[in-house]
Amino acid sequence: MGNSTGRYISGVLAAASMATPAFAEPPALVTAYAQQLVRQCGGTLTPTVAAQLLQQIDLNGDKLDDWVVDASRFPCPTRPAAFKDEGYQVTIFMGRADGRALPSFQRVGFGSRIEGKPETGYSLWLTLGGRDCGDESSKARCDRRVDWRTKEQRLDLVDPSSKPAGVSPKK
Repeated sequence: MGNSTGRYISGVLAAASMATPAFAEPPALVTAYAQQLVRQCGGTLTPTVAAQLLQQIDLNGDKLDDWVVDASRFPCPTRPAAFKDEGYQVTIFMGRADGRALPSFQRVGFGSRIEGKPETGYSLWLTLGGRDCGDESSKARCDRRVDWRTKEQRLDLVDPSSKPAGVSPKK
């Protein structure tokens, strides 16, 4: 990434952080990944797009920002219609103490949402389809929670057999 491009993206994300309270500037790898997604759709990473595409959350309780990049939040008019029912990439980058973030989880889904409160903690839910819902039909949809597995030091989907806490079918 050229120096002027890097300064431009930093400026865009700084503007986005002013427009959205508590939106810190993402690590360089998260920014580069978001920029790549936007460019594939013929767009530019503006403050509005950054605020739509990126979500900031502490998923593992380490008091460091983790980042969710949900491609379903950015309209992509150049995406072939044949793939619209296939879902969109959701990628989670886990923050590190040195200020970097590393990709730690990726799934094709149909959206994500964050639930919770600062006092009780947050959880990330993904809308998934087909086999991820325990159904062979590609039209099946369900919501599954993403959990931090402390012992394994990794993110994972809550087992679908743990209904209703970890999985809820979409009606």
